[in-house]
Amino acid sequence: GGAVQWVGSPGRLPKTPDSGDMVLVVNPGPQDQWEECDKKTKNAGVTVFLNSISGGWTYELGGPLKDFEQVYYLKRISKGWVFRAYPGKWQALVENPDGTTICLETYEKRPLLRDVSKLVREFSFDNYGLMNDRYAKGFGGRL
Repeated sequence: GGAVQWVGSPGRLPKTPDSGDMVLVVNPGPQDQWEECDKKTKNAGVTVFLNSISGGWTYELGGPLKDFEQVYYLKRISKGWVFRAYPGKWQALVENPDGTTICLETYEKRPLLRDVSKLVREFSFDNYGLMNDRYAKGFGGRL
């Protein structure tokens, strides 16, 4: 017990996971891979998906499986970040010109990406203008 028993692709699972098993799915690709892993691990005690920073499945926050809860989430948005660490709230973070962050708002439920992006972007432009551009040399003094 407690040891890694199998590593490989979901198409070659040696057994169907049961309630005593923990399944860790690392960097699933397109939505059909998420769905295949979900289907094959439904009876597992715990299933954790560790996904890459970007995914082409949605323009909203979260992965392609709607009934999964995001327990740790960090997404770069223009002028800031969306962050969540379970059981905490979702946070809209603005990145300051010096690289520090300020939490502008928290959300009990997963917010819409467009709402968080608008809040963070407008705060940044209203308070820092062009001085909060981490990509332009000389703007913000970090490059």
